[in-house]
Amino acid sequence: MYKLIFLSFFFLSSCGIHKLSKENVYTEVAPEDFQTLAQDTNNILIDVRTISEYQESHIKGAINISYFGGHFEEKLAVMHLDTSKTVLIYCETQHRSLFVAKKIYHLGFHKIVDLDKGMMNWRKNDFPYIEQKQ
Repeated sequence: MYKLIFLSFFFLSSCGIHKLSKENVYTEVAPEDFQTLAQDTNNILIDVRTISEYQESHIKGAINISYFGGHFEEKLAVMHLDTSKTVLIYCETQHRSLFVAKKIYHLGFHKIVDLDKGMMNWRKNDFPYIEQKQ
């Protein structure tokens, strides 16, 4: 039953992402390209994972706004980010970031770049990240 519900949400999310991709609003990029974009200080870099995931490993310069933390849109809104800028997003495996892309599109962001296969892929390919040991 839960698998069916999850697959339904994933399918609906994928349909929305396909539309955003066709409109050149949403793009998935490999870690190499994501790293180049993340180094550009004109872009906004957002880690949408939980605080504990962020503390375990995150990309330098990333703002942490947890998608699962509740009130995602409100937290993003109070930051007064420039919606005309490119926003880079990532989660652990790229499942949450698909939902986030649709949300931030509706908040006015129209250039969204997602890390292909998420932070897991980033670490797997030995790209640099910050660890906050506890």
